[in-house]
Amino acid sequence: MAMDTMPSALDVAFRAALLLTGDTRTAEATVMHGIDVCEDHLLPGGLLIAAVRSAVRRRTKSSGGPYEVECLPPELRRLFMLQPLPRNCFVLRVLVGLSPEVCAELLEVSVTEFENAVYRALTQLPLLCSPRAQPIRY
Repeated sequence: MAMDTMPSALDVAFRAALLLTGDTRTAEATVMHGIDVCEDHLLPGGLLIAAVRSAVRRRTKSSGGPYEVECLPPELRRLFMLQPLPRNCFVLRVLVGLSPEVCAELLEVSVTEFENAVYRALTQLPLLCSPRAQPIRY
C-alpha cells in the first residue's frame, strides 16, 4: 500500500489495526499509541509499524471477545473466521504488503512459522463460506 503522505499512512495504519484487532475503538487506540511512540520522528512507515506492533500486543492480551466487523465488506469479514495467527499474517503480508521478515518480527514468530501461517490462510480462505457473503462482481 502506498504511504507517501501522513494522511495515507494514518489510513493504512487504521485499516491494518482494524483487521488485526476486529474492533474500531481498539484500532483507533493503536494508531494513537503509534503516534505517541513516534512523537519526535513521525514518519509514515514508522507510524504503521508502531500501530501494528500495538495492535498485535493488544490483541494477544484481549480475551478474544466478539469482533465488531459489520462495517467491513463480506470478503474481509471472512478473515475473522481464521485463527488469529494466519489472519494476522495474511493481513500484514498480503493486504498491507510488509516483507516476511518484518511481519515475522512484528508477530514475534520465525519466518518459517510466518510463511506456514500465510499458506494456511491462503488455503483456508477460499473454503470459508458465509451465509451473508456475496459473489465478487467484475
